[in-house]
Amino acid sequence: MDNLKKNLADKKKEREDLQTMLNSLYREYGETQFEYVLQRKETTPHIDERDFEAWKILRESRRKDSDTILSIKTAQSRQNELKAFSKEVDKLLNERQRTYQKARNDFILLFFQTYQNNSLPQIAQIAQSIGPLKESIEKVQQDKQELERQKNDAHFFKKLTLSPQLLSLKGKLAGLQKKMNEQIIAAGEEFLTDTVIKEVRGASFPEQLEAAYLALQAIVSKQDETEDRKEALTAEQKKLEETLAECGVIDTPQKRINTLTETIKDTDEKIEEAERRQGSQYSDIFYTDAGMRTGESLTGVPDLFKPYLDSIAEYRVKLEKNAIDIEYIGNEIALAGEVHKIETLQKAIAGYKDGITQYEKLIETAERDIARAEEIKLGLQEKNNELKSQGSAD
Repeated sequence: MDNLKKNLADKKKEREDLQTMLNSLYREYGETQFEYVLQRKETTPHIDERDFEAWKILRESRRKDSDTILSIKTAQSRQNELKAFSKEVDKLLNERQRTYQKARNDFILLFFQTYQNNSLPQIAQIAQSIGPLKESIEKVQQDKQELERQKNDAHFFKKLTLSPQLLSLKGKLAGLQKKMNEQIIAAGEEFLTDTVIKEVRGASFPEQLEAAYLALQAIVSKQDETEDRKEALTAEQKKLEETLAECGVIDTPQKRINTLTETIKDTDEKIEEAERRQGSQYSDIFYTDAGMRTGESLTGVPDLFKPYLDSIAEYRVKLEKNAIDIEYIGNEIALAGEVHKIETLQKAIAGYKDGITQYEKLIETAERDIARAEEIKLGLQEKNNELKSQGSAD
């Protein structure tokens, strides 16, 4: 019995494996048929055009979804690159901005120093803006010179008292000079336009100022290049965002990818089912479920299809034999069960018969006991009747 059950389990497992292989063969065969029609671009006997069109639509849908996922991933990857590039460009812009700021300030100061005695209107405007500061500086310089003179003439202890005052004036002078430079730079930014600088340069730029100007222009050129690069990165980033929007990205790219992946999975199942159905239906025309020929001629079947039909027929034969084996073993198991049931009932009947014999003996004994009891009862009744008669006579 245990061997039969094991054999049955093995046969059922064998059937699952055979069916899996046959389904795979159906799918591959159906795909081959659809691809055949797709390449030849003409109708083929036993291949329904509506089924073919439905399959083609599913395939195209899958291709588009796959291309969309690829586009999203490509855009994502490029976005990450652009973020890194933009970060580096921003860092470079900040560094070059600081370099430009310093070079520009140095140039304005040098330009003013070079032409401060010139009759240029712009120089006059700058000089006018720093007039009060210049007067303050001259006043502090005079005070400083006076203190220095007093310190040189003073005795030791007097010098000690003058030194802090002199140090304070030096600090004040440095602060005023810094303010004046800042004012020169601010005014220079306003009045020294590119046109003014080019006109003056064309006439009489000295060597030092020319070098400062060329250095500043080189920095400006690099700054422009960097800003152009930044604009290009921004434009590309915007284009990538448009691409993602065209791909249906609303929340996050990954969420859209997950949705498309699920859609592709569902589409794949539909494609495979259509291919399996086509492979099975085409095979049914020429072979029965048991793998026997139906009588339909194979003359018009393309040579590409015939090996599939042969393999499918073999698997159907194997499945038919397997079904017979399973039914046979199942019957053997049922038969063994019935045999066991009969044996059990026969044993029960034998037991029942033994019980009947014992009960019959008990019945015989009981009947004898009843007969004796009846005799005793009758004797006692007669005895009592006699006793009763005697009692009445008295």
